[in-house]
Amino acid sequence: MSNQQGKWREDQILVICPGSQTTMAQLGCSELTPPAHRIPTRMFKDEGDEYRPYYTYKRKKTEKKTETAASTDGVNEDDEWEYVEDRDSVEGAVYPIQGGRIVNMPAFLAFLDHVHSLLTTTYHNTPIVLMASPQWTRPDCETIARYVFEKTKTPALCLLHSAVAAQYGLKWPHMTVVDIGFEKVDVTCLYDSNIVSHKDLGFPTPVREISGGEVFTQKLLSFLKDKGFTYEMAEQLKKSPICEVLPYAPELPELMELPTESQVAASQAVMQAAAGPEVPKITEPTKPAFNTENDTENGEPKEADEGVLDVANIVTSGNTREFLAKREKEKAEKAKTKKQSKGQETEPAAVKAVRLPNSKRKTNVFHYEDLEHEDVQVPIPSSEPKPDPAAPASVEAPISDVPAAAEIATSEKVKPEVNSIEGDDANGELSAEPVKTVTERRTKRVRKDIEIGPERFLFADRGEISRITDTIYHAIQSIDDIYKRSACWDNIVFVGNGSRLRGLKDNIMQTLTARHLISPSTATIFTSELPSNMATPSGTGSQTPTGSFTGQLPTTSSVNPLLQAATTASLGVPGQAHAPGSNAGDGTSHHSHGQTPMSIKQAVQPTYLADWTKNGFEEAMFLGSLVAARLAYCIHNLDAATTESQRYMSLNRVDYNENGPKAIRDHSMLG
Repeated sequence: MSNQQGKWREDQILVICPGSQTTMAQLGCSELTPPAHRIPTRMFKDEGDEYRPYYTYKRKKTEKKTETAASTDGVNEDDEWEYVEDRDSVEGAVYPIQGGRIVNMPAFLAFLDHVHSLLTTTYHNTPIVLMASPQWTRPDCETIARYVFEKTKTPALCLLHSAVAAQYGLKWPHMTVVDIGFEKVDVTCLYDSNIVSHKDLGFPTPVREISGGEVFTQKLLSFLKDKGFTYEMAEQLKKSPICEVLPYAPELPELMELPTESQVAASQAVMQAAAGPEVPKITEPTKPAFNTENDTENGEPKEADEGVLDVANIVTSGNTREFLAKREKEKAEKAKTKKQSKGQETEPAAVKAVRLPNSKRKTNVFHYEDLEHEDVQVPIPSSEPKPDPAAPASVEAPISDVPAAAEIATSEKVKPEVNSIEGDDANGELSAEPVKTVTERRTKRVRKDIEIGPERFLFADRGEISRITDTIYHAIQSIDDIYKRSACWDNIVFVGNGSRLRGLKDNIMQTLTARHLISPSTATIFTSELPSNMATPSGTGSQTPTGSFTGQLPTTSSVNPLLQAATTASLGVPGQAHAPGSNAGDGTSHHSHGQTPMSIKQAVQPTYLADWTKNGFEEAMFLGSLVAARLAYCIHNLDAATTESQRYMSLNRVDYNENGPKAIRDHSMLG
């Protein structure tokens, strides 16, 4: 079995990361770059109840195509119509994934087949890495495995948990992955690359309770609906830099500090004072140049032509070297003067460019760009274009030295005469014949400037942010082993395009810190004057501290062993009965001193991938999928134990034929 793994090249692997709205896909994992393809996750039903990737409608053929079809196949009603694909239309679209859950399995399988056929040329030598959401059930995974192996002839399939993929992309062994998607939020805690806890928000069925980025869009649309905003305008405004989640302010009723007129005026005064007074512009007197007789042109001073010298006068004067040295000195002084004047001009410009940040401005301008489609009647070009009567004359004319202006004048004189001849030959029939046209759809870009007030701050629904922070808290605190919680609190990462919202990550971290963090300065009950290496007193009193202790001197940061024993409840008291097989009497091993977080941090993102640093690590799941694809399919020359572990990372066709679709439960990376 082991020889089935590690035999593919990096450019043969197909990586697919489906989402509720957009699917990231790429053929090949040799370059760790952002996804090469972003495909809308939707399908359309045609007249035969089959799923197609684009909206297809029927329209009547043009007369030219109809005549051609009638002359070849005879008269047929079906030949008068043609099917047209509109790749931008969303009419009748079916979205198979909602809130991370697969709600329409046939449509999703048809979508996978579309992506596979779009990016690959062969069906038999392209292993697949498919990222799975935490909401996918075991029957869903088995159905996908059955379809992939029986319909696409794929040699191997690797199902990868989205949180594990994010961990592969961000390299931390312990982390809390907060995935803010379109209509859902997933919080997954990983310790030592194992999933130890999971919570989620967003339930599309049976009662539609959404969470994530769509909640903010709907809130923004409710504020601006009276101004004529549509859903597309609200979505574009949410993604613009003027839409921002302000910092968390627990003492204010709105839990954020909105800009007011007084604050705006004060901020402007402070910024102008910091910029300094405007420096007056110093104007240098112009120096006379050579050839002062013709030193003006159109009323403006004209600089001397550099490099144009009167060679005859220089040679006859006999002072060639002195003249050239003087010339070079003047050029250097002129360049120095220009540089100084340019530096003096930029300083006032910098003062004028002082502007308030978006969070301090009461209103800001939103530049909305829209694509408008319009149907235009375009004339059909004739199949037999008439020859231009003037063309033969110009071709047969002998080559002469006549100026071009004379030729143009001749052609202009002949043209009315030719038109009159054509009109006489046609007997008016040509002008009376209607011009054949065809409808063509054209797209133009329209830009509008709209002034937006405090709605660009108020759209940040505090109820939704509180739900996200509570979910993060409950997910980490539900970890059974207390010692694993601190590592998850210190490495919180935000992924998903819903987290791209400006200021959202910082606001969530500020809310978590204000509500759940216990700082070490206030947690004085965890410190003691007793030395930390002293044994905990037992019930017999044999370990009671005495004055003869000569160990390490106590420090203020030492942990109180009595409180430690009470909070961890892991003391082995003599004479106490323990359940068989338990490790309660194995000794006093302590891993943690408390159950509440004393440190909440965001994980540091890697900086060695320039493309991802520029793109942002909100799509780190795709980066981790590329890394996992290399590990599962492209690593060679491993020892026996590692090869066996690699075999369980994916399901190949041999194991599928032996064990069936249920083998995907063991041969996968679903955590």
